[in-house]
Amino acid sequence: MTVNPVQAADSAGGVGGSARWGVLPALRRTYAAPAWAGTAFVALTGAVALPVFLAVLIPILLGVPLLLLALFGVPLIWFGLVVARLSTRFDAWRFEAMLGRRLPLRRSPARDPARRPGVVGRAGAELRRLRAGGSWLNVLYVLVVAPLFGWFGGWLLFAAWGGGLAFLFFPAYGYALAGGERIFGQYLGYGGAVALHVGLGAAALLAAPWLARGLTVAHYQAARWLLSPRGEELLAARVEDLESSRAGMVAAAAAERRRIERDLHDGAQQRLVAVAMTLGRAQARFAENPDVATGLVAEAHAETKRALVELRDLARGIHPSVLTDRGLDAALSGLAARCPVPVTVDVDPAPRRDPDAEAVAYFFVAEALTNIARHARASRARIVVRRGGGRLTVEVADDGRGGARESGGSGLAGLRDRARAVDGAFSLTSPPGAGTTVRLELPCTS
Repeated sequence: MTVNPVQAADSAGGVGGSARWGVLPALRRTYAAPAWAGTAFVALTGAVALPVFLAVLIPILLGVPLLLLALFGVPLIWFGLVVARLSTRFDAWRFEAMLGRRLPLRRSPARDPARRPGVVGRAGAELRRLRAGGSWLNVLYVLVVAPLFGWFGGWLLFAAWGGGLAFLFFPAYGYALAGGERIFGQYLGYGGAVALHVGLGAAALLAAPWLARGLTVAHYQAARWLLSPRGEELLAARVEDLESSRAGMVAAAAAERRRIERDLHDGAQQRLVAVAMTLGRAQARFAENPDVATGLVAEAHAETKRALVELRDLARGIHPSVLTDRGLDAALSGLAARCPVPVTVDVDPAPRRDPDAEAVAYFFVAEALTNIARHARASRARIVVRRGGGRLTVEVADDGRGGARESGGSGLAGLRDRARAVDGAFSLTSPPGAGTTVRLELPCTS
């Protein structure tokens, strides 16, 4: 049997290559970004846990006995509960920003309008509100869970990383250690001690990234069990969301009705009245001055065309035909072409799936571009639309002056109402001098 040397070499190289490329992907997975993010998260937890622990524990320990002295301890307990609540919110933000894990928190109920007047009454109402919002679970989290994973978990992780590095570099300093050739009283010789230390160091460094991930997962599960709403709380939160969505739908519908009424009254209706008056003048002049009457008819004809254009624009504002015929990309491109600010459009070319969501996205972009043209003082804008995960995400950004607020009369409250009307999520980012970005996430059938 004749063997081709090239094939033999390829076969041998393939075996070695598969082994080589099997190890490298494993190392890449081990030391990927989640490992470093988990390590940084645990380290930051350990650094933050101590001051927060003291800021919560000391006021509560002092405040509880002082409750017996005419409620003098109420401000101290209130301070401890507020610090615990802020700490849990900060940790929820860290989970999402550093690890990409969203941690839903219990909502605090609205302030009681029938509270007693005075400082004591306000403090008591605030305490009842904080207690109803699960604040004692926040305290338990700050005093037990965060220190457990921040201190004990941080110590384990530091031992894994630090001990692994120390053992791995044992050959560089082991020869200078007295008794470095003995491990647990057993004489191994210098070569055996080096091999044992390097092996343990390599194992610890390989285990440290997975330990960091495991600690963050366990920390997240404990935080979710303590801090996230369950059962009746989830139902109450859902009812509140539905009430808010209904209020947003009513507000959006009322605003749309007022816009249509205003456009009809100030636009097409006035033009049609002018047409009727011009035709009346032409009718009176036909007998005595046909040339003037013909000019008046021509004027009425031109005015009728302008009225038709305005009616067409109004119909487009109710529901644009291009959105139905050609899809969201073409409709948004038309909006961008009519905007006085240069706009770039980037729409996901995924197949159309939910016309209702596309209609909401269209009007959202139309309102956002109107705000940019009127208030932003921008030189350019950008529209980005993405579909995925059962969501339609729309983002409109500009490079204008920024500093936009929903209460500033710029129409941003209307954008939030449009989002709430369809159970969507709205976010606004507008640092002063750095432009404005509005983002809409809609449920979208797949």
